[in-house]
Amino acid sequence: MIKPIKYSGFTLMEVMIAVLIVGILAAIAYPSYENSIRKGRRNDAMVALTVAAQKLDVFRARMATYTDDLALANIMVTSPEGYYGNLTIVAGACGNIASCYTLEIIPTAKNGQDEDTITGFRLHSTGVRERNEWGWTPGWK
Repeated sequence: MIKPIKYSGFTLMEVMIAVLIVGILAAIAYPSYENSIRKGRRNDAMVALTVAAQKLDVFRARMATYTDDLALANIMVTSPEGYYGNLTIVAGACGNIASCYTLEIIPTAKNGQDEDTITGFRLHSTGVRERNEWGWTPGWK
């Protein structure tokens, strides 16, 4: 008598169900992953603002006044990694640029950073930190 050959493996239906499950999990997990990456890149803005504040304080120590010209204080308008840019001194934020300043930076389109829920960071000469998350809110996240 001839023994029947047993085939082992997966049927096409089993493979298709496995692919479907993996696809659903990826569709759920990927947006969360992107959001976590954006949160991690926020540190880039914080570094840029802190370095700019230090340079403005050095400028004031030398010249006895702050400046509203970032180039005079050797301040870059983009963050080190480029995820944030357009670093500016907010006009009229504290009245007199000679005695105080407020720095602001916003996300760039690099790798979708401009899709973050936080659309800007501020640092005041008094040390107050703010984030623009549906309006200016104290603290950085």
